[in-house]
Amino acid sequence: MRPSLRRAGGRRLAALTAGLAVFASISGCGLLGGSDDEDGGNSQVEKSKINVSIQGTIDLAAFHLARKEGYFADEGLKVNPIKVDSADKGFNKLNSGEVDIIYSGYTGFFSHQAAGDMDLKLIADASSAAPKSNAIMVPKNSPLEEPKDLEGKTVGVTPPDTLADILTKAWAEANDVDLDKVNWKPAGFSTTAKGLGKSIDAAFFPDPFIAMNQQQIGAESRWDPMTGPLKDLPMAGYGTTAGFAEENPKTVAAFQRAMVKASNEAETADRTKVIDPILVKDIGLPEDIAPMTTLLTFESSLDPERIQRVPDLMVDRGAINEKIDVKDMIVPPDTGGDDSAK
Repeated sequence: MRPSLRRAGGRRLAALTAGLAVFASISGCGLLGGSDDEDGGNSQVEKSKINVSIQGTIDLAAFHLARKEGYFADEGLKVNPIKVDSADKGFNKLNSGEVDIIYSGYTGFFSHQAAGDMDLKLIADASSAAPKSNAIMVPKNSPLEEPKDLEGKTVGVTPPDTLADILTKAWAEANDVDLDKVNWKPAGFSTTAKGLGKSIDAAFFPDPFIAMNQQQIGAESRWDPMTGPLKDLPMAGYGTTAGFAEENPKTVAAFQRAMVKASNEAETADRTKVIDPILVKDIGLPEDIAPMTTLLTFESSLDPERIQRVPDLMVDRGAINEKIDVKDMIVPPDTGGDDSAK
């Protein structure tokens, strides 16, 4: 499988996903045949118009592909993307009912579930880590060569217990780095990039920040943290409240079928013809940056055993205090056609 497309949350909900900025204004939605009442149902689903909280991450290319190719419309859905600049804001909108479905890094779902402030269900997978899709970056000509060299240095991460923070420290510990000897500096990716080579000696970045840092400041990717115990780690998915899933099973099933189709297509598509144009037009990457990015792997199957790695890692890192059984949070996909929604 070629590297393809994909982030964030933690126990400290106020800083749930300091991370990727949203790059572009995304408007419009798929055409829908059926009910004249956009907010009501039709012959296929209970709710034909749904609001989905999204961010500016590159693994959302499959979501945009589903809208562009009419896969949501084929299922009787009119999907309205709602941009947020952090999953924290997205979860607030989900909790208030402003959105029906949310895209988030898996840590966001599990931190809220563990805190007990929301009862959440996972309905679609989005992405998992691919080789070189994330990196510990250093300034050009940095003397840092081994992970142990980070001891005594300042390392940029996102706020405590968010995804990049958890991943960086798990990787460092797996490479025998004494975490207490590292000066961890939490901030968003954009802020951290400005400090790299000045107040920051090394930092965790996902793409597109990897490509941007390479182009703009000559930074180098020194280590791939998504190796060893973190290899192929599930990164992000789509979820909703237990209440919405229970009250709108046909709507959820329709969303699932559309995303499975789009994710499978995105994973095998000609990147230059299909994915890069979406990265530019819908996600807002500069035309020269989009082809430089390393894509996460598009995922289409909510495999509980695979996704269980994330909350287990969070427990191990102290990001949540109790074990979460992923099977209890997953809405089994309905892979049937229109008949299953009648």
